[in-house]
Amino acid sequence: MIKMKKTIIVISMFLTSLVLSSCQEEQGRILNYKKGVYLGKKDDSLTKEQVNNLKIHTSRQRYN
Repeated sequence: MIKMKKTIIVISMFLTSLVLSSCQEEQGRILNYKKGVYLGKKDDSLTKEQVNNLKIHTSRQRYN
């Protein structure tokens, strides 16, 4: 009888944690989409230093 109660408690705790963890998945996500329109956050613009670093990095890849 005690094993049965412990098993029920463990299963109920597992199911409760599963239900509660699945609720947070949809928060902050875009759920309504428009075809051909990006609805996400705008990207931050790159600094001149970051652009130069990317140019240097990609120029090294041209010699393959």
